[in-house]
Amino acid sequence: MRAALGILAVVAVACGGQEAGDVPAERAEAPVQVPGLETATAETVPLRDTVRGFGAVAPAAEPPDVRDARAALAEAEARRRLAEQQVSRLETLANGLAPRKELDAARAELASAAATAARARQALAAFGADERRGALAAGETWVIAHVLQLDVARIAADAAARFLPDAYPGRTFTGRVDAAPAYVDPATRTAPVRVRVRDPDALLRPGMTGAAMLEVGAARDAVVVPAAAVVYDDAQPLVFVVDGGRYARRAVTVGTAAPDGRVEVRAGLAAGTRVVTTGAASLLSAARLPATAAEGD
Repeated sequence: MRAALGILAVVAVACGGQEAGDVPAERAEAPVQVPGLETATAETVPLRDTVRGFGAVAPAAEPPDVRDARAALAEAEARRRLAEQQVSRLETLANGLAPRKELDAARAELASAAATAARARQALAAFGADERRGALAAGETWVIAHVLQLDVARIAADAAARFLPDAYPGRTFTGRVDAAPAYVDPATRTAPVRVRVRDPDALLRPGMTGAAMLEVGAARDAVVVPAAAVVYDDAQPLVFVVDGGRYARRAVTVGTAAPDGRVEVRAGLAAGTRVVTTGAASLLSAARLPATAAEGD
């Protein structure tokens, strides 16, 4: 216990407790070397915002409700064609051999079937099914991402996407949005988005779930740091920057997660600043450690 507290005490000194004269003057500007700490430089990169949704690997390219609408249209069209044939047969009977009542009934059935087919066609169009896209390429699979209706207008076809399956923690499958969302499910108030995901090793199985990240909007210049550099003091995100001979904590505002594992810092940090990555959590623990506990007996 004392050994652990001693290590934290050393780290606490590095966080900002040195008095003048504790280190030689020629070393005053050099960062204190704390074992196990690693640093990285905040960089500016082009970055787009992302929309997060619930994703699931689909056994087919269409959600079940779209397939149901397509089946309803096929049934309505079959009924309409049958009614047309019946009317045509009755109308061609010579000398009025067909009873008038039977012909009227056939014409009424045709009108009803045509109306049903029209409604089914409109319903299917509402699902966006009229926009035909190509088949999957080799090594691709379908993922259906469900996003909030507030984000529907931001999603466009061919936008970059990522799928993070629960079955493979830490693994990311990249892809592209196949088509913009065409409807919102009134029961869940979410919109299904069809995503082509690259899966060359055929690891994904129908029904697997995970997080879907869809890029939206235009790219902008953003300051990013490795995700490990951002730690939280209660709800406040912060980083530790290399500041002369110590590691100074700095409150920041974080934004979008970058595809390469880095995270955007929207405020509180300038590009070119060196930040602690590995060991940032230890620095935060040391900063919280009471002085009496660090001194020991």
